[in-house]
Parts: sequence; structure tokens; C-alpha cells
Amino acid sequence: MQPFTRRRQTPALHAASFMSSRPAGSAEVLPKPPFQLDLWLGFTLHSWILDVGRPLVTLVLPADLFPLNRPAAAEYLHLLYNICTPLVLLKMLERSPRSLPPLAIHLGMITVAMGTSLHLATDAITRRLVLIGYQLHLSVRDNPIMKELRPPALIDAFEVLCFFDDTLGHLMWCFPFFLVIFLFFSGCFCHRTQEDKMPLAAWMLLIPSAAYYWFLIAEGQTFILFIFTFFAMTATVMHQRRRGLVPDANGLFMLYSFSAALLLLAFWVSCLWSDDVLRRKHPGLIYIPQPRAAKFLTQDQINEYKECFSLYDRQRRGKIEGRELITVMRCLGSSPTPSEVQRHLLIHTEAGGELDFSTFLSIMHRQLQQEAPQEEILEALTRADKEQRGFLLASELRAKLTGLGERLTHREVDELLQDAGVGSDGRVHCEQFAEAVTRTAAAKH
Repeated sequence: MQPFTRRRQTPALHAASFMSSRPAGSAEVLPKPPFQLDLWLGFTLHSWILDVGRPLVTLVLPADLFPLNRPAAAEYLHLLYNICTPLVLLKMLERSPRSLPPLAIHLGMITVAMGTSLHLATDAITRRLVLIGYQLHLSVRDNPIMKELRPPALIDAFEVLCFFDDTLGHLMWCFPFFLVIFLFFSGCFCHRTQEDKMPLAAWMLLIPSAAYYWFLIAEGQTFILFIFTFFAMTATVMHQRRRGLVPDANGLFMLYSFSAALLLLAFWVSCLWSDDVLRRKHPGLIYIPQPRAAKFLTQDQINEYKECFSLYDRQRRGKIEGRELITVMRCLGSSPTPSEVQRHLLIHTEAGGELDFSTFLSIMHRQLQQEAPQEEILEALTRADKEQRGFLLASELRAKLTGLGERLTHREVDELLQDAGVGSDGRVHCEQFAEAVTRTAAAKH
């Protein structure tokens, strides 16, 4: 006969015996977890710096500042995002009251890494295509620069790359992301007698969190996953309420963030609902325009350019002579200098000295970008010319440039006035000065 030994109860067995010994009909009171401020603050900073921050960094440090065969600043941020995102999701699973089997977690993290890496490759190629006239508000086949590709199979190659990015790439990392979000939310409940309110820190994080969800849905085209998760969260709340449970502070934060994101999304879509060009790119019933699809050339502009281009395409081959570029540009209201036109031709002209329409669109886009600062300079000078004389005295301009805003040194002002060719009378004519400064800046660039 074996001696009697008392086995130590595990916490799970102890809890089971405790629950079995509770009187029938007594309500289960769950412990109320605190608001996970460090988790949500880290998630928000990670999302805004590494994801939303990429297009913002591109505005400050555009891709053409770097060698085109090497990563730009935004791509280094994207690489860091690929590394950090699985770690953030693992931390959320670690804090979550509910989790997944280890195999599912490993597969999910691998899928996230693959999806974000696929998006990195496609995004890097797209950024470089934008530099030569690729228009983000158009589909691959509607882009003028794609229509001229030879052989045409190159269009198919880029289209399949975009398909992997827009469909599989975002799905591969967004599905595990929303699944982890829902798992975390499903455990964020407490008893009705312990009903909690969101702390001030949660309210401060609410708008940034909702804005990121909006960006994620619109930029990543993940509306179906988002709305399915939102409905699942709503159904979970209704089910738990019948059990006498309500969302705690973490659950309320997630639910309010999703609700605010849905309102932002509805407002975003309603503002662009009637845009015919974007509707052609997103023809389905679920119409979510991407934020980065900001059109630098409207369809009306493209039609106008095409009509003028065709007038000089005398042989109807879809091309014009390079020597006629300055004439066509000036017919369209642009005001390029001969040196600017020569620079365009050196970059874009074919061996025979001809330009196709897609190349012409790229040239017009870059020219418009160059002329925009000229208009800003002219507007600033016009505001300074309170007497509306059409000119400023050099002494007046010097005082403003060295005393206001981003102050220049007297040496920099001297160089500026010299480049602008200020006359001996000391008068700075607004239009001539704006044109000269813009031309000089473009030449130095």
C-alpha cells in the first residue's frame, strides 16, 4: 500500500474548486484591469512615426534626393516598421487576456513580416515611377506612362506586383493585426458593478488612434477587415452585456477608436464620392480613395494637354519634336525659360529628339512644381508692396529678408539681389524678381 501524499493544487485547479464551491446564482466578479497606457501609447507612436510618418518624410526628404538604386529615407522607416510591427503585436498578445496557440502566433507573425515586406518592395518601385510621371490616382493601365511601355508585357508585370501589394500584401499583415486587436478586446470586460470610465490619457490618445485606423483603412484598402472586426466587437459587447459584463477602460478605448475612425472614413468618402477619376480607379461599391492618390494633374488638365499635344503631332505618331516643346508649354499657360526647356530635353528626349505624350505629362508636372514657388514669392512681394507700385526698394526688401521669418544674412541678400539683376535705381520689380529667383533656384537644384 502506497503512502498517502497530498498533491499541491495548481492555480487553475484551485480556481476550479473555488468556482464549484460558490453558491448557485452568485454573480462572478472579475478583477478590473487597469488602463494599459504604456501599451496604447507605444502602439500609437509606432503607428504614427513608422507608418504615417513615411509619406511625411517623403515630403521633407523626397526620393530624388537619394540615388534611385538605393533606399530613400522613407524606405528605411519602412524597414524599421517591418521589424517593429510583429514585436508590437506580440506585446499585445502577451498583455491580452486571451491568446492563440503558439503555432498560430508563429504563422501570424511570419505572415505579417511577409506582407509588410511585399508592400515595401512595391512602394519603393512606385515612388520611383512617380518621379517620371506615374499618377497615383490612376490605375496601372490608365497611367499615360504605362501605355507607352514596350514590350506591353511590362505593364502586366507591374500590374501583378500592384495586385500582390494592394490585395495579398495588405491582407497578409492586416488580417493578423485585426485578429490580435479583436482577441485583446474580447478579454477587456468587467462586471457591471465595476463599470469603469476612460481616464484622461485614454481620451487624449483617442483621436490619434482613430486617425491612424482611418489612414490604415484608406491607404491599405482594408475596409472589409475593419468593418468585420468592428461588427464582431459590437456583437461581443451585446453578448457580454447579457452576462452582466461591460467593457473596461481598455475595451471602451478600442470601441471608441473604431467608432471615430468609421466617422472619419464616412466623411472622407463623402468628400470624394463624386470624383470621376478616383471612381474609375475604385469602381466597386466599396469606394475608399487612398490619401496618397492626391492628383497633381486633373483629368481636365490631361485632356487639355492631350488636345494641345495633338495639334503639334502632325504625323499622328503620338510624338512631337523636342524643338516644339517650349511652344506647346507656353500654349498651355506655362512660362518656361529656354534653359529650363533645355534641361527637360536633356533628361527626357529620345535619341531622335522626340517626346511622347507620357513624357510630356511628366515634363509639365515638374514644370508646374517649379512654377508654384514663383507664385508664392510673387504673392509675398505683392503683400509687402502696400502702395501697389509693382516694385519694392532694395533697402525695403533687405530689411524684410534679414528681419522677418527665416532670416537671411546680408551676404545672402546680396547674392539674391545680384542673381535677380536689381537695377541701379535700387528698385526690385516683383514679377521679375520672383521669376529670377525661381530660375536661379531651379538651376542650382
